[in-house]
Amino acid sequence: MAGTRIKNTLQAQEIVKILGATMVGPGDCSVNGADFIERATATQLAFVGCKRNLKRISGSNAKLIIAPETVRDHLHDFPGRTFILVNEPEAAFLQIVGLLLPERRRNAVGISPRAVVAATTTIGPKTNIHSFVTVGEDVVIGENCDIEPGAVIGDGCVIGDDVRIGPNVVLYRDTIVGDRVGIDAGTVIGSEGFGYRTVEGRHERLLHAGNVRICDDVEIGACTTIDRAKIGSTVIGKGTRIDDQVMIAHNCQIGEHNLLVSHTGIAGSSSTGAYVVCAGQAGIADHVHLGDGAIVGAKTGVHRDMPGGQKYLGIPARPAGEHAREVMALKRLPEMRSTVKDLQKQLSALQEQMSQLLAAAGSQVDSQEKAA
Repeated sequence: MAGTRIKNTLQAQEIVKILGATMVGPGDCSVNGADFIERATATQLAFVGCKRNLKRISGSNAKLIIAPETVRDHLHDFPGRTFILVNEPEAAFLQIVGLLLPERRRNAVGISPRAVVAATTTIGPKTNIHSFVTVGEDVVIGENCDIEPGAVIGDGCVIGDDVRIGPNVVLYRDTIVGDRVGIDAGTVIGSEGFGYRTVEGRHERLLHAGNVRICDDVEIGACTTIDRAKIGSTVIGKGTRIDDQVMIAHNCQIGEHNLLVSHTGIAGSSSTGAYVVCAGQAGIADHVHLGDGAIVGAKTGVHRDMPGGQKYLGIPARPAGEHAREVMALKRLPEMRSTVKDLQKQLSALQEQMSQLLAAAGSQVDSQEKAA
């Protein structure tokens, strides 16, 4: 069954004008959708990102393709197609996709009668509180926000303007959220951290009296967890992007414009500078600092402070170049083992020859002594 999503149609010449691009090929084609080059139909826009991917065009039904300016001299291999040439094909493609397949219009819901909102809550104009939302006491919510179905906003939370809080998100008490923040479904912010002490053989929970502060322009993916501080605030810096299923523990201080990829785990009281990247399944130990611009590769385990401006790999983490040399050496281990065995055999043979020579020399000396 066909979907109900709104679809627009754009002519090739319109797209060229929107992008400020140049065109090679017939200008009379149009598109009413978009897809990747392998799946695109004759009425869907597609793109290729570099010369290496031009070969993918041959098996495609796409007639209108966005491509990099650098491949202009190779387009004669693909007659009957129209190419729009730009400097950054993927960004241009997605810009046009946004026009072909626009987002649904934001409805003015107001405060749903099926939401539970405390009388002491302050809500700014043009904010939507959807069905089954629960908002606690003394909460402040800014203008033009969307609190989507099933979200729980704890007592004392403060939420800025233009914030989107997805379905079933939980903000525990006293969480602070800046302006233009997006939080996807199922994320939990402000739960107690994993802090215990052992008393008489039992694990007793430590007090977590702090909160979480999310700065402006942060985006947080689905099912991510950010724990509140023991004292003070766990902080997520301005402009940071956090993927789905990331874990950030109590008292962490995440810097500005970080990229934290899925399954990254950052232990308590760790910190990062600006523009730090943690790839998938990176693990950061407690009380560790990552300097500005540090890049932690996938599955890397960081156990100590790492200076900025470098890429790190391995467990434990070390500079990527050093790790690469170690991996290459490991690949050569079977060959080296074989070489060592050969050398051992040669050494044994030499030792045997030496023993024989010494024995012969000793016999000759004995004979000479007897003759004397």
